[in-house]
Amino acid sequence: MRTIILTDVHGCLEEMDELLEKVQLRPESDSLLFLGDMMDRGPYCYGVLQRFRALKEAMGERLVMVLGNHDDMMLHAFSDGAVYARWMRNRGDITLASFGENGHDVREYYRWFGQMVPYYETADFICAHAGLVKEDPAENSLHDLVWDRHMAEGAPYHGKLVIYGHTPRSRVVCRDEEGNGRFLEPDVPFALPETGSIGLDTGCVYGGRLSALVIEGKTAVIRQVKCKMEKGYCD
Repeated sequence: MRTIILTDVHGCLEEMDELLEKVQLRPESDSLLFLGDMMDRGPYCYGVLQRFRALKEAMGERLVMVLGNHDDMMLHAFSDGAVYARWMRNRGDITLASFGENGHDVREYYRWFGQMVPYYETADFICAHAGLVKEDPAENSLHDLVWDRHMAEGAPYHGKLVIYGHTPRSRVVCRDEEGNGRFLEPDVPFALPETGSIGLDTGCVYGGRLSALVIEGKTAVIRQVKCKMEKGYCD
């Protein structure tokens, strides 16, 4: 059984479909971990939601969705004016437009989005949208888990391997316990580290790539597809 991890789709439906085809997702046996930020910035937010809904129906508990900062903003935007303003600055307007064009209000799906968890832990790694500040994921605040960038910027971390998104880079970055980074090349298998971190967001919505980490046993490989728009969908 494989575990496939992806993050920060941001409405990039065509790229997501291409990537899942490239990794040959097997809904009947694979596990799929999504590290947050389905919505905002990209053009097909409603379509991304429907794709994840279909996958959840097919995969059940083998699809785990981790909360991202954009998901969290969306869920609280209509009950808090300051959050709504922040969401608009982060291109929540594109999400509203996408749902409106399809005859729906995003609030219809709040209960479904409520399935998203603040982090997810296995025997081998921890998944959090933005990474961890403290080694025990339960000791991190929600802000740490969905907004913080210390791990992405190379802060030392000596706990179990963390896989995260949130901070886009041109290439997938693997960091050791002291925060020293190296790039992981696509399509080149590697031994899954026991410690340190892997930053998986490669900025598809900005014209970069959508990346997946495919884990089978103790071996992993990065698979990627390019953004369909050379300059991306959103500044």
